[in-house]
Amino acid sequence: MLFKYFCLSSSISNIINKLTDHEPSSSANNSQIIINFQDELYNTYKSYKLKKVYTLFLRFLQAGIGLGITTLTTSNNPYFKNNTDIISILLWYISISNNLVNLLSENAKKYNIGDEKLKIKLLISETNKYMDNFNDYSIYGDDQVSRIIYFRKCYLEIMNKTPHEYLLYQGRRPSHATIEAKTRRLDIQKNAWGSVDEITDITNDTDV
Repeated sequence: MLFKYFCLSSSISNIINKLTDHEPSSSANNSQIIINFQDELYNTYKSYKLKKVYTLFLRFLQAGIGLGITTLTTSNNPYFKNNTDIISILLWYISISNNLVNLLSENAKKYNIGDEKLKIKLLISETNKYMDNFNDYSIYGDDQVSRIIYFRKCYLEIMNKTPHEYLLYQGRRPSHATIEAKTRRLDIQKNAWGSVDEITDITNDTDV
């Protein structure tokens, strides 16, 4: 709860609140899809934020330990000339700490903070498309039930792929929720390609 009130970004909080207020549905299934997405988005952001803080903290420790070792091993340091035994003990503890921090830092490299941040942005973008009835979502017209099912397919694809994979194949959207929507999508594509062919024919006819 503390994370939600003190660490949740305004963009995530706003998108969650907008989803709650967007087209309230009496369908329990639709409501559950929205609730599940809100939970997924919140947990993904929380994981990203905690990992980011953790890696930054380790870098801070590494910098502090490096500065400590440099300071204690400087022979001309006037503050430690008469305390060589204490300095040796301190260096021993700092060296052990340095090894532990380095091990933790190596382990933390498995977290791709940049990818996780991009995934959150993709989720927010997909949510805005859904709420604005943009692009493929407009195909469903007043069929809110099917549109929200399609939204679930889209956000799960973002969750289950790396941002690189998703962006590389984003032209291949998930299959639509109904046969009618698939047919409309195919008709739009046929009309678009037809327009391209017409333009090509006109261009060819005007060649000298």
